[in-house]
Amino acid sequence: MTMTRRTFFGRAAVGISAGAAAAAPETWGAGRMAWPKPIGLEMYTVRDQFAQDPAGTLKRVGATGYREVELGATEIPAARLKGYLSAAHLTAPSTYIDVPTDAGSWKATLSRLHPYGFRYVVVGDNPQLDAEAWIRRAALFNECGRLARGAGMQFCYHAHFHEFAPLGNTCGYDIMLTRCHPEFLKMEMDIFWATYAGQDPIAYFQKYPGRFPLLHIKDLKPGFPSSTKDFPYDTGPNPFAPAGQGRIDWVKVFAHARLAGARHIFVEQDRCDTSPFVAIRTSFNYLRNLRLS
Repeated sequence: MTMTRRTFFGRAAVGISAGAAAAAPETWGAGRMAWPKPIGLEMYTVRDQFAQDPAGTLKRVGATGYREVELGATEIPAARLKGYLSAAHLTAPSTYIDVPTDAGSWKATLSRLHPYGFRYVVVGDNPQLDAEAWIRRAALFNECGRLARGAGMQFCYHAHFHEFAPLGNTCGYDIMLTRCHPEFLKMEMDIFWATYAGQDPIAYFQKYPGRFPLLHIKDLKPGFPSSTKDFPYDTGPNPFAPAGQGRIDWVKVFAHARLAGARHIFVEQDRCDTSPFVAIRTSFNYLRNLRLS
């Protein structure tokens, strides 16, 4: 996701534990569906449509075949939103909101989110920080994760690319994973952004098994170089593609989904070459038919 996501629902005028997976087999099983569970959609993909017609957009998402969505911050009352979701045959296990700045305001955020019934609360902001700042942030995230668990939710972080920038022999992403308690901070791995940053998602699944209950699924077109410094494609050439239309090896990713501790996946596409509804159907059909080799 790009940084414009934080204004998604504001512009729309609607402001809405994996256990020790290391002990489990690394694959779901050769020849089986790569992802036999419900396929989800990150609603940022259809943000413009959702802004105009929340209930109708959710119905179109459900009609495509999706059964879960990840939502951003919203001012839609919880009861009304649950009605929209029910009518579309959808559930919303996860929400993506702004990064907390202190424990006090985070408590208020958790209280506001509680009526919606989200099981995961995800934050992310792609900051450029030095190692000491990342260490301070990890301490805050430990406290935020503890508070979230007390409120019945799992705290997660969604990285983009700055988090993988080298800091000596480590990086911000690894500082979070090593300094935060495994139950207080888990990750929503965005396979596109990790790949764009030059990282191997599988290596992270192997190094930190069970820490990735949520995955974002979008493809990276060939010909776009990796970087942890910048992303010059908000306009001009579009590097985003539906799942199966780029260079990411999705069979390999899903073969290690259990090792990762993956419980939910959310298709996302920040920019689409076609209508976003065409793009999300392409991704859905690819994932529904994907088999492990």
